[in-house]
This record gives sequence, C-alpha cells and structure tokens, in this order.
Amino acid sequence: MLRQTRFFQIPVIVLLTVLLLGSSACKKTGTLEHKIKCTTDKNAFRALIGSEDTFKSGLGNYITSITPYSVKSRMNLMSYHDDWREDQRSISYIDGHDNDPRYTIELYLDFSNNAEVKPKPILYGRDMRDGLYEKKEVTMIYFLFTPYHINIEFALPFQYNTIPPYMFEDQEFDTTIGRRICKTNENKLTQKIWSNTKTPGTYLFGNTDSTFIYNPTGLSTPNSKDRFFGAPNWTVIRSDKFTPSTVRMPDPGETLEMYSTIVYDTENIIQIYAGNDNIPYTQDDVFIYAPRYWERIKVKLETR
Repeated sequence: MLRQTRFFQIPVIVLLTVLLLGSSACKKTGTLEHKIKCTTDKNAFRALIGSEDTFKSGLGNYITSITPYSVKSRMNLMSYHDDWREDQRSISYIDGHDNDPRYTIELYLDFSNNAEVKPKPILYGRDMRDGLYEKKEVTMIYFLFTPYHINIEFALPFQYNTIPPYMFEDQEFDTTIGRRICKTNENKLTQKIWSNTKTPGTYLFGNTDSTFIYNPTGLSTPNSKDRFFGAPNWTVIRSDKFTPSTVRMPDPGETLEMYSTIVYDTENIIQIYAGNDNIPYTQDDVFIYAPRYWERIKVKLETR
C-alpha cells in the first residue's frame, strides 16, 4: 500500500504544476513601456504657436539675446491625468510610494542633448488591475510639469571677457572658445519677471484654450480644472500647448510604448539690457528671460 500511495503522488504533483502554469499563462498581461524625449528643437513637432518675444521695460536699452548651450532639470512632479477630480486616472513619473522615506524615484531631463529617458511610472486610478487600467482606452487631457530646478549654462558675448557682469557668481573663462561662461539656475533669470506677482511653482498643460497665470497672488484656492495638486496657494502656469491623447492599454502579451516629447525652445531666450547706467556691456547689465518664456514649452504624447 505504501508503494501504491507513492506511485499515485507523482502524477498528482505533475498535474498541479501543469494547472498552475496554465493558470499563470491565462493571466499574462500586456506591457506598457514609457519613453520621454527632451529637446530644445522648436521644430520637433508642429504645435500651437506662442506669441513673439517682447521686451522688458525699465531695465535700460535692449542689447542682445543669447542661447544657452546646456539646459538640464531635476523633476519634482511629472504626470498625465484624464481628469482633475478625485476619481481621475493618472500616470506618475515621479513617485514617493506614499511618502515612504525608503523609496524615491528621481528623474533628470537633459533638453540640450535631445536625451531620451525610460522611466518606470506608477499608474493610479479606480479601475486598476495588474498595473494597467481595465478601461481599454484612456484619454489624457493634462500634463503636469513641476521641476525642482532648471539649470542652464551659457557663453557670454566676448565684450564681457574682462568685464564680468555682477549678476552671476559662477563664472569662468573658457580658453577653448575664448569666452566667459556662466552657470546658473533659471530662477535667477526669471525673478524680475515675477517681481509683481508670486513666482509660479508648476506648469499645467491641457484642458484650456489659452495660456495664462492662474492664482498670481497666491491665494488659497479649492481644487479646480486649473489646480488639483500641490498646495492650495500654488501659482500655476496654464498652457494650451498639449493636445489630448488617447492611450490604449495593451492586449495580453502585447507591448506598447507611451512616447512623450517635451520641447523647450531656448533659442535667444536670455535677453540682455544695459541696466541703470544704460551703457551696454558693463557690469550692471541685466540678464533676464524673454517675457512669456513659458510659451516656449510644448508637449506631445503618442502611443506606439
């Protein structure tokens, strides 16, 4: 009897293994991959055109404009959303795993080198299963873009080789190009633009037909189509330069790719003014971003 019992145990184990493998195969899901390309090429894709550059008054005469050769950012928030209400679906490229200090996802973007990154975002929503939405197609109408910082580097006109401007602490002379170069945070070049209002903390693209500043005085506001994230007193740059995009969930065994292109047109974005003495190329010259510089950013989402 003992031998007979052992004899029958072997087929049972094999049968259970086959059933488990079959069950696992039936549950196989599709794969949704993600890729983000950042570029300063304003012609990367056709999009809504922003206004032409204007000039800032009260800073002395306009001298010239320059283009940074390096534009890099560390992101704080970056995500797509299909609505602004609580039951929204969202794809988050930055996530702290419910504020657990043991986990963090860092995302760095390099616009100046046409760099591509492959992040592993987390999907949130009311109908999640196996890391995907049960709804076959989800239309994203928002793109949220909140950098911790945007750092830039640029070469000064040769007239500043021996007369360094006061504005920038981090300067050095580059003998290979025979020019003085500066490294700075973007905020240094935008602070005079926001001198009469609160500095915006984030960009929110989509679900609007214009570009404007929401809550410029920093009041406490309820959630709405123009601010449904962050602190109630956030000032937000709203932008129409994002077209809603429908993302299809992959079939079992299928791999799809969400491909995002973020363009930051930095050509001649830095304007130089003659400052208080109104004499060009002196130490009190003022460097500032072009007014409405935020209209230079545009976003496109595709599913491949």
